[in-house]
Amino acid sequence: MTIEARGRIRRWAAWHILLTVLACGMAAGSRQLQEQGAASAPSATAAGQERNTVRPAIKWKRFNYICEGEAKVTVYLHNATARVSFQDHMYMMRQTVSADGNRYSDGTTVWWGKGQGGFLQEDAPDGDGKMLVKDCVLEKPAAPDTVSGTITYLTRMALPPQATIEVQLLDTTLQDTTATVIAEEKFELGNRQVPVPFTLKYNPGKIDGKHAYSVSARIVIGTILKFVSDQAYPVITGGHASKVDLILKPVETPKS
Repeated sequence: MTIEARGRIRRWAAWHILLTVLACGMAAGSRQLQEQGAASAPSATAAGQERNTVRPAIKWKRFNYICEGEAKVTVYLHNATARVSFQDHMYMMRQTVSADGNRYSDGTTVWWGKGQGGFLQEDAPDGDGKMLVKDCVLEKPAAPDTVSGTITYLTRMALPPQATIEVQLLDTTLQDTTATVIAEEKFELGNRQVPVPFTLKYNPGKIDGKHAYSVSARIVIGTILKFVSDQAYPVITGGHASKVDLILKPVETPKS
């Protein structure tokens, strides 16, 4: 073998060794990066545990009281904690041991609930602190009242089941402004034909005995208004009953 040939073999061997070393180094670096990434990335279990550590919002039970002199007290309860709102002040209290009723105190003020009532006073060792408000009675939400009746029209015409009936209870006290909607209901006619009965629930707390109220209705097919009440049907106040029978008038379709 010539000297030149032996030189080429030695150079080839040197390059082979160098490439092998570089390949091993790159593989080791890749494994190291993978291990570092696995160590730094949170596992699915850890991520799930982190998400589960978010505390849900506290659900308070609210109780409204009407007290002496029409004063109002609002009490929010959650487990052994009470938030008592009186005269733009919020008292944060904890439940304390008591022989009678539910006693909550912040160390200076005490709310004492007894059955459907309660009172708020300054917290004193002898239990005879200054009374802040007394004779509080739990305010119960008023049950909804109803206006009922029937809806009909005199035209000899059968309506499709998808026809929609819309009924509204309106405050019509002010004649020159748009009437205020107190309650409303929408329902499909279905297989019924007129007269169609209706019952409209409303909050009695929204009714003023000095105001005037009436019921209106209309029948719509798709987006086309077919029948509408064209007169006032007074109810509730002014000696009027809470039951009324409405007769709707047909709406003329504009000719194209």
